[in-house]
Amino acid sequence: MDAQQVRQEVVRLLREVPRAPEQPFPGGADDLELADLERRLGEPIPSVLADWLQVCKGEAIGPGGVYGARFGLDPNDVAARRAAHPSWREQGWLPVAGDGCGNTYVLSTRGPLIGSVGFVDGSEPDDMAYVVASDLWRFLWFLFRAETGDRRWPFDQHSVLAADPALAALPGELMPWAGSA
Repeated sequence: MDAQQVRQEVVRLLREVPRAPEQPFPGGADDLELADLERRLGEPIPSVLADWLQVCKGEAIGPGGVYGARFGLDPNDVAARRAAHPSWREQGWLPVAGDGCGNTYVLSTRGPLIGSVGFVDGSEPDDMAYVVASDLWRFLWFLFRAETGDRRWPFDQHSVLAADPALAALPGELMPWAGSA
């Protein structure tokens, strides 16, 4: 799938991901909410993240929620999540989702992994355990497919690389399957 097809599929899957019956779909962030998030982060939001947040401003879906532009101390707010880990700012990481077990998926905003999404284990919050997608939209596609029944991501090397071939260009030691053999 090309980037536009992935984006369209994410938007479709977003409506299928299980959510609590009392939780309506929150919709996307408006310009005021994005400006507030940038102010609280103290830096511009990457365009790919702003694009996603205009679709969904953060919601308690998926295993641990997708983070976004949520005013105040909402647990699904990017700025609130990053504030708990000062080193993430220095490393150029923006939290974008949780796994429901205290671990976080982060968007890398600079350095050799720029644009990719990595997994940070809550027991070692200053280190990226592995990279799970080459970009934010593919990450969301993988995450939402996993929530709707596809259990191959992120450890099935063949299926992950078939769906995200750009992942193969990133350092091999940061692949989810690097430790297995």
